[in-house]
Amino acid sequence: MRYQIWYMKPSFLRGIVGSSPDPNNLSATHVYLKDIEADNQEDALSLMRAQNWSPNGEALDLLHSKGLQHTTMTIGDVLVDESAAVYLVTGIGFSLLR
Repeated sequence: MRYQIWYMKPSFLRGIVGSSPDPNNLSATHVYLKDIEADNQEDALSLMRAQNWSPNGEALDLLHSKGLQHTTMTIGDVLVDESAAVYLVTGIGFSLLR
């Protein structure tokens, strides 16, 4: 399955407690990073760990060009699947937003 990877903006990170992004306006709180192929959400999360997709800092230029400050997908980041379902990464898995 193809997933869009959206990383939260640093400004959203500061206000994340108790809030969720608007799945219909992700660009307000998140930055589209890239598309990946993964078997499921857990696989996508694993593929987006820094040691897997940027073990030698290969992604730093891309991240900095988009104003992002983290390499590893983390709580608050978002996956969008081929059916346009939007999943928020949480501390215990994923929360379906739409």
